Amino acid sequence: MRFPIPALLLLLGAAPVLAQTPTGGSWREAVRRLRDAPRVQLAHGAAKSRVRPKGMPRAARRLTTAAVESAVAESEPNDNVATADSVALGDQATGVVNPAGDVDTWSVDLVAGQLFSVDVDAADAGSPLDATLALLAPDGRTLLSFNDDFDGFDSRISYFIPASGRYYVMIRAFGAAGAPELTYAINFGKVACPLVGAEQEPNGTPATASPAAIGDSVSGEICPTDDSPAGDVDYWAFMARAGTTVELDIDAAQLGLPVDPVIALYASDGTTQLAFNDDADGADSRLQYSIVTTGTYYATAADVAGFGNPFPYVLHIRPITPGPGDPITVRAQGLGHPLGIAVGSTGDLFVGEVTGNRVVRVSAQGVVTTFAPGIPAPLGLAFDSFGDLLVASVDGAVYRVTPQGQATRFITDAGIPFWIAVAPDGRIWLTDLSDRSLRRYSPTGQFEARFDAIAVGGSGPGPLAIGPSGEPYFSQGTEIWRLASGQLQRVLTDRFIIWGFAFDAAGNIYAPAPVAGRIQLFDATGTIAADTFAIGPDAPQAVAFGRDASGAPVARVFATESRIGQVIEVNPAGVAHVGLSVGYVPSFTVVAAAAGLLGASGLSAADQHYLDTVGNRNGRYDVGDLQAYIKMAEGLSGPRSDQ
Repeated sequence: MRFPIPALLLLLGAAPVLAQTPTGGSWREAVRRLRDAPRVQLAHGAAKSRVRPKGMPRAARRLTTAAVESAVAESEPNDNVATADSVALGDQATGVVNPAGDVDTWSVDLVAGQLFSVDVDAADAGSPLDATLALLAPDGRTLLSFNDDFDGFDSRISYFIPASGRYYVMIRAFGAAGAPELTYAINFGKVACPLVGAEQEPNGTPATASPAAIGDSVSGEICPTDDSPAGDVDYWAFMARAGTTVELDIDAAQLGLPVDPVIALYASDGTTQLAFNDDADGADSRLQYSIVTTGTYYATAADVAGFGNPFPYVLHIRPITPGPGDPITVRAQGLGHPLGIAVGSTGDLFVGEVTGNRVVRVSAQGVVTTFAPGIPAPLGLAFDSFGDLLVASVDGAVYRVTPQGQATRFITDAGIPFWIAVAPDGRIWLTDLSDRSLRRYSPTGQFEARFDAIAVGGSGPGPLAIGPSGEPYFSQGTEIWRLASGQLQRVLTDRFIIWGFAFDAAGNIYAPAPVAGRIQLFDATGTIAADTFAIGPDAPQAVAFGRDASGAPVARVFATESRIGQVIEVNPAGVAHVGLSVGYVPSFTVVAAAAGLLGASGLSAADQHYLDTVGNRNGRYDVGDLQAYIKMAEGLSGPRSDQ
């Protein structure tokens, strides 16, 4: 089940939570996934299955169903639903796939609400059969589930039955092989869950959580039953002290099973989710979190599909060394998948809600108010030289929002504008996902130039920032590039996908890596300075430096947490430098300002707007504005100022 999305989002491809090796279109897919989130369980029966390469080692143990009640041998012909052999729940069917292309079909009557299990024993019993299984609906045509090689070369399907009726199971050999020696047995039953390791069922709630401790490696099994058809969730309770940083690391796919576990961390109330991860280590998951308050915390393990085949796992609960940016502080929460972030001239944060279709303002006190409603899935944000907020939207336009919150379509000639930044000269830069390019516009929105960036590879130009020299930098996935004198230059390479990054005044790069649940720090040369600057975040998407009430950059770093709907701040004690000034920076002298008033052509429209903002704000540059600027310049530079 998915939330409705605009037609344009349907063009954005399909991919996982940005795989470690980015593929074409993965920025677009990431936006689609954010739009579709929160993750919802698949419809009953649509269990996720992964096909494992031939020859992958078998699982460490067999997964069991209820005991066999009787054995039923096949009787040919049984290659379709009309001639299917009949079995009952609890029976074991036996047969042989022969000749080549042979299909054996079995029918079984099932009752709504049962968690049905059909499990092949062939390779495990010494047969050379590499079996595939298919489960068909009572109409005999609709494929409900398919599996190949769940346990070695043997296959298994677990399926929650939504409606009573006669269902059909088909078995055949991989590659349509067939031979007299390709014998098999199929166990028809309901899923039965044996106890594994230290897990104590029931442990599906915080109140019944199995005990654990930091430093433990505990084992259990994700095993949904008729009593929990929506999927098994295992809770583990452990004590943690303030200042401790923990890592939760689950191993399941690494045990040789084609499964996909997810993990989460909950606060002491058992309901507030602090962190979540899926697929940090291939199909397995891992997260880190810095504990702020001493108390009992809960780790959960579950299956991404909710009710797929049961599988064992090992959960490691480890203490790790925190980064200089830990612990984090939540500044706003309950947002609709916040993504882009910009900081206003008075220090307020402006955040785009992908699923809220609006931009919100977050005050210094953490109060959230709607700033600009009705902007479809806002992406990158930046303030222009006129003090208006520019917002790239998934509807293909860049919106300009006045300080009063009035939004109008501003730039409309880009295909899929994604991220946006404003240079010190007031020029506007954006990345266009439709053709993997950078586009440059004048401060007033006139198109000036397009720079093709297909050659950078990866996912193409994505999140964008202006560097210390006024040049645009962008992430193409695992690399940051810059455009210098019209030439593309690689700045750094990382092992994680880098999202909305920011510079400090020393040129260091603060880079969020949501799939790793951390913020990294690179120095001005692109060398890693702190692989784990902050590991407290769940999945940080974009970072920005704060500003004080006068608009001056400060040494405070904020980040959006899209999946859990928060805006956080890292530990200010770990931030060594103030942020790089973002957006338009006036570069003219007092003499040039005076000459401009007399008709000289040295001042740009952005310069004149800035002078009017400093002065009387009447919409034009005049003598009063010049006087105000001279007074401000004298105050900044002292009595010797000749600027």
